[in-house]
Amino acid sequence: MKPGEGRLMRAVIDINILLRMAANGEHSPLMIAWMESRFQLFLSDEIMEELEIVLKRPGIQRFVRGRRGDQFKGTLRERAAFVKPAGEAPRCRDPKDDVVLATAVSAQADFLVTADKDLYDDPELVAQMHELGIQVVLPPAFLRQLPEK
Repeated sequence: MKPGEGRLMRAVIDINILLRMAANGEHSPLMIAWMESRFQLFLSDEIMEELEIVLKRPGIQRFVRGRRGDQFKGTLRERAAFVKPAGEAPRCRDPKDDVVLATAVSAQADFLVTADKDLYDDPELVAQMHELGIQVVLPPAFLRQLPEK
């Protein structure tokens, strides 16, 4: 069975991409696809906590101004599905990324969407995730996999 066959594709989106979605708002191709219900977004409370911390950084606030960050977090809380990260999941060379992997495993995601080289540029990790049915991809590759609206 291909990813998402017979159901919405399930995706976990890494914090680095969530930040881009927040910064670009309604102009973000991923945000548009999600709002059009072309995939189901899964997150965990741990990912949200990290997102809240990162959104407070001055360097990030230059790109996610005013209430945009709060509105984005509210949209995530309202529309995303939340799971508890799996206890057993592949480990990353950067332990801070383990929660993202564990969330993808728990969500039984089809895709983990990231721009983090520690996740997408580690052949062993990518192979382990693939064995679990999860493709680790950059946003453009993910968008190409989505059904047309």
